[in-house]
Amino acid sequence: MTPGAALALFALLMMVGLLPVWPWSRGWSFRPAIAFGVLFTLVVMAWVTVLI
Repeated sequence: MTPGAALALFALLMMVGLLPVWPWSRGWSFRPAIAFGVLFTLVVMAWVTVLI
């Protein structure tokens, strides 16, 4: 993995880590939160597969 790709992945993970803090996401129920988590995991797995 190139340093630029690693930095971009780290920045994306940090941004998503702040998602529950953002005001517009506080009203979500658990179902959209679980669906978002599963979707995010699949996207990261696909991204890492492409980078490798």
